[in-house]
Amino acid sequence: MRKPWWPAVFLTALLIALYRKLVFSGSHYVSFDHYDLCQLEIPRLQFLARNIHLGHFPLWDPHLWAGLPVIGSGSPGALYPLNLLFLALPLSNGSIPVATLNWWFIAIHLIGALGMFLLCRDLRLSPAGSVLGALAFAGGGFFGDMAWFDIGNGASLTPLVFFFAFRMWNGLDRQRSATLLGLFLGFSWLSGHHEIPLVNSYAVLLVSVALFAWRWMRRRRELALLWYTALAFLLAGAVGAAQIAPLVEFGRVAKRWSGTPQPLVWHDKVPYYVHAHYSLPWGDLLGVFIPRPTTEVVFFGIAVVFLALVALLCRWRDRPVRYAALIGAGALLYSLGANTPFHRIAWALLPGIDKARTPVRGMYLVGFASCLLAAWGADALIERRHAILPSLAALTGLVAAFLVCRGAISGYQLAVGLSVSACLAILILWRVPACGLILIALTAAEVRTVADLRTTPLDRTVCAASMLDHRELIGRLRADLADGRLALNVNDVWTSPGDLYGFDQLISFVAGVPADVLKFNFADSDTQKFFGVTYFLGRAPNSPADTLVATDSMGLSLFAKSAARPRAWVEHGGQLGPEPVSMTRPNTDSVVLRTTLRSAGVVVLTDVLYPGWQASVDGRPVPIQAAYTALRGVAIDAGTHTVEMHYRPASVRLGVAVTFAGLLVCLLPFVIRRRPIAT
Repeated sequence: MRKPWWPAVFLTALLIALYRKLVFSGSHYVSFDHYDLCQLEIPRLQFLARNIHLGHFPLWDPHLWAGLPVIGSGSPGALYPLNLLFLALPLSNGSIPVATLNWWFIAIHLIGALGMFLLCRDLRLSPAGSVLGALAFAGGGFFGDMAWFDIGNGASLTPLVFFFAFRMWNGLDRQRSATLLGLFLGFSWLSGHHEIPLVNSYAVLLVSVALFAWRWMRRRRELALLWYTALAFLLAGAVGAAQIAPLVEFGRVAKRWSGTPQPLVWHDKVPYYVHAHYSLPWGDLLGVFIPRPTTEVVFFGIAVVFLALVALLCRWRDRPVRYAALIGAGALLYSLGANTPFHRIAWALLPGIDKARTPVRGMYLVGFASCLLAAWGADALIERRHAILPSLAALTGLVAAFLVCRGAISGYQLAVGLSVSACLAILILWRVPACGLILIALTAAEVRTVADLRTTPLDRTVCAASMLDHRELIGRLRADLADGRLALNVNDVWTSPGDLYGFDQLISFVAGVPADVLKFNFADSDTQKFFGVTYFLGRAPNSPADTLVATDSMGLSLFAKSAARPRAWVEHGGQLGPEPVSMTRPNTDSVVLRTTLRSAGVVVLTDVLYPGWQASVDGRPVPIQAAYTALRGVAIDAGTHTVEMHYRPASVRLGVAVTFAGLLVCLLPFVIRRRPIAT
């Protein structure tokens, strides 16, 4: 391991070995058996991949809820570079292969591991300690079990964010450090989900303010620290603008589901009882080193927790150790949520923090700080710079708690925990050759528990198999749906066929929709007919008039609806006209309507009206008017006309321009080298 790149190769091999079932079993195991992924995220990724392979990057998704903005609705991060890379990989039968999704999951965790390794090495930790901390962060705790692609992408950049934050706090090349801090914090906003970037942003801000206040009290007035922190946030906002601007636009016109009986609008704070519901109970803290059933997986094992305690006992004088401890303590208070008074204060005072409604996810930051401390603790054992008695006392306390809870764990887990503890005791008392490799092996043996929880056989998944089921009915729909829409019972179908297969689907699993759309009762059969629904998917009909078409082996049935309206029609003075309207869709962002009118009227399209849609009649720009409060209407004169509608959102154009400008500002100083002036 004397060559600088060998530890990184070794770390990569360890991570692949940890998720070996995903790598070497073909498509028999999956990492994405989670309702959010089956119902929302992977169907949206499939929609993106299908269109990218057709040569079109979609800004509008016409398949769900009468249309949604792709970037504005956030998940799953359509602009994130890693996502674009995997979306461009070959498809199998028009779909993203299971193996690609598994490698995608591994790539997210590999980025987190390598970022953590670089941070540890920059803090002058040994290769062995750095590998241990990186492996524990990527394979254990909340991040190791994180199934979501968008949330995982944001969390994977956490080590790189703090890599440059630590350098900025330590006064190391502050301008460059602040610039790159802004770059990676901005990239995290491109991940699509707001929660992790928001928490990381507040962590950086609050630590910077705390350090400034502490140094001020010690008569060190470092105004530069606040200036460089502000520079980092300015650049982060610029780099992330391509996602942030459409996200804010969508938030202002949409309602979102946040665990409340009714969806919320932009200015509504997420009620505190929602945060309380998703807070980490005090008792679940034992799950950090005891593999027991908890609300969320937070397990690292005895080795990581013990080594973190050793770092606090033996390396407290090191400034970065105190930074990590401060970050971890703050993140722990945040994760406990309503179980302490501190989170409620943050909810009341910090702008936007109420939008992060799941405090328990803060455990990814607790894990980051703990694994960083564990790397220092590993070095203390390797270099024999630890206090024997305090270290033995800490280990004894952990073992005692482990034995008290032995009734909640399996015999195998009990044996692993006790074996790891015995090995740690030997390493405390005596100098052992290859101590670093032994510590890495002990860590790998324990965090393997998290990897095993995340990998599931495909034929025994809770919901992942739903994306591969019902192929007979899907084939029937492909043949018969045409320009109609599909409605379904979301309690019977655990995925989104609309995005998976390119159908227009009325109701689907989403975080939010434009507010005006919710004025319609989409569960009502007459409303479904108004929106052109021709088929219903469920275990029972939606109305007595529905006609059974077919039933598959899973018990799901396809029903035909009669008397559905066309997707577009003509109105004269509010009355339905007899003129037919043909509809074609050149791509997801465009609609072309053709009709011949006997007299002036309004062409109504049952797609949602949203900022950014523009219309023309026979090539002449015309305004789009609201029809039925939420739909698109265009007034035209008598005669034969072609109406074209195109989605060209200003928020996306402006956001992308600002992002490129931010990237240019961040990277240009590193590209252009100063040349000496000839004399």
